Amino acid sequence: MDNRLDIIVFGATGFTGKHTLPYLYRLCQEPGKQLKWGIAGRSERKMKEVLREYAQKLGADTLNSIPIIIADVTNELSILKMAKNARIIINCCGPYQLYGEVVVKSCVIAGTSYVDVTGELYFQELMASKYGKGAEEKGIYLVPACGLSSISTEMPLTFLTKSFKGTLNSVEVFTYPLQKKFKPGPHFNFGSWASIVNDIGEFRSVLILMRSIGLPSFSKMSSRCWLRLPFTKDETIGIPDKRILPCPSPDTNVAKRSQNYFYEHDAKPPIKVRHYYLMESWTNILLLTFIGLITIVFSQFQYGRQLLLKHPKVFTAGYFDHKPPTEELTESSELDMYFYGKGWSNMKDNQVNTPPNKSILGRLHVVNPGYGFTCLAVVLSAITILTEPSKLPKKGGFYTPAVVFFKTSLVEELQKNGVPLEILSVKDL
Repeated sequence: MDNRLDIIVFGATGFTGKHTLPYLYRLCQEPGKQLKWGIAGRSERKMKEVLREYAQKLGADTLNSIPIIIADVTNELSILKMAKNARIIINCCGPYQLYGEVVVKSCVIAGTSYVDVTGELYFQELMASKYGKGAEEKGIYLVPACGLSSISTEMPLTFLTKSFKGTLNSVEVFTYPLQKKFKPGPHFNFGSWASIVNDIGEFRSVLILMRSIGLPSFSKMSSRCWLRLPFTKDETIGIPDKRILPCPSPDTNVAKRSQNYFYEHDAKPPIKVRHYYLMESWTNILLLTFIGLITIVFSQFQYGRQLLLKHPKVFTAGYFDHKPPTEELTESSELDMYFYGKGWSNMKDNQVNTPPNKSILGRLHVVNPGYGFTCLAVVLSAITILTEPSKLPKKGGFYTPAVVFFKTSLVEELQKNGVPLEILSVKDL
């Protein structure tokens, strides 16, 4: 165990994986940490090229001596060997539905903790059902969805919960892409599109799996949080000229898992969560709706999925493509996420039957959400698991980010590293 590296990034030559390197280089040598890390992937040549590239960018010759591990998802023994060489694996090799299980399985066998950046709901539920018990027995932590999905929802929910003086009942999440002058070219990596298509294609399997798990309904444990009417305007968060578009999000299910845990283990009333987009114009609304419907329908059939994956540029109006986005495009993308919560200042018996009397509004501002925030969040997640063990749940197992990091300093670390997360207002209703 003492000879293990602290962290290994698997998939380090991929678009997301290589963007974790600057954060690992900087954060792993902070005072009090001094963590040893390495990278893993199929091609030794490509990994050396990536290290040379970032050694030059960062002016850090020491990157050229970072340990390299050869590991391939088609060779389970190589993945197991990789897992045995680390205390925690950051898995950046997706789509996770296709390539993730062998890494999770190997981590459980090796007694190695695991984090990733997946937003794939089916993969998360399947890993929880197959490997959660084994992780608990080994005392390790399996924590998927530590990137934009679902850290960008889970940690602000934690922040609001701790900031709200009373009992929080519901939180509505409004994602607002900040529109700048449109720049042509793909805005997201193809791997993200492949994950979306494969995950939506497993929608029916998710429903079957969810029924077998049987997460409880929160209808009798908290007051209702009515769905807002699509395309309407609202002044709740102070942006009255934007239209509301309800959107399905895997973060909703992740949040439900978190709230179920807090209810069962800490007797906390569960918080209901709903997700919306804020849209600038009818053109954007119609375009997003059309892309969403086409993707959902085509993903249900094998030939449809093949078309979506073969022609991402056509089906996403150019936002996804087989060629990666430029650094200029990724670094210029920004979004605001508003979190509007309602609850009671003093919780009383049967108060769930009365309207909430207090509100709170928070905001998370994200620059480069796909490959800046995501890479920072997953690296900080891995470091937090290693450096704050006394603040984690006592038992190992499969956890959502909100549960495993609730008592840790992850929110503060995100803020310290340039992610503004703030409370805008607290009001009586």
